[in-house]
Amino acid sequence: MSDDDDDDGAPLCCGEILARVAIDGHDALRLLTIDCGGDAPLKIATNAPNVDVGKKIVVARAGATLRDGTRVTARRVGGVVSEGVVCDSTMVGWSGGGAGTAALLPRDHAVGARAPKTRPRLDGKTTDEGARDAAARETQKAREREEKKAALAAKRAARDAKKAAKKDGES
Repeated sequence: MSDDDDDDGAPLCCGEILARVAIDGHDALRLLTIDCGGDAPLKIATNAPNVDVGKKIVVARAGATLRDGTRVTARRVGGVVSEGVVCDSTMVGWSGGGAGTAALLPRDHAVGARAPKTRPRLDGKTTDEGARDAAARETQKAREREEKKAALAAKRAARDAKKAAKKDGES
């Protein structure tokens, strides 16, 4: 996504899927009706497999510029006019995610709002909460490792003491 896509009034934005209809004669192609916060919903053709009614996705409206410099225009796809593009992670500039799958947004992301610069968490937590959870899990794992080491050391000490006692009994 380029930094100047605000200039044309058509940045990559959050859209909520209102309807999904199969396009006759095309197995994987679907026509989505998407609310992007404008006057009227957009009609966008896509073959992204993870698009369902109610999901929020990143949309490039006609006039937007994708990260690779491609300018989005309304065009005919599968016999229908597509007024934009359903973006995947690569198009948005996010790391991770599969090519050809829609870049998903959390349910609380505002329709029509600009797409975030980094991949948001979909589990409802903020990045800080996720980092705290990961740190707590790592601390717990470290504690468990130390307890296992201590138990093993105690077991060895008991075994060594038993051997020493047996050896003293033999002599």
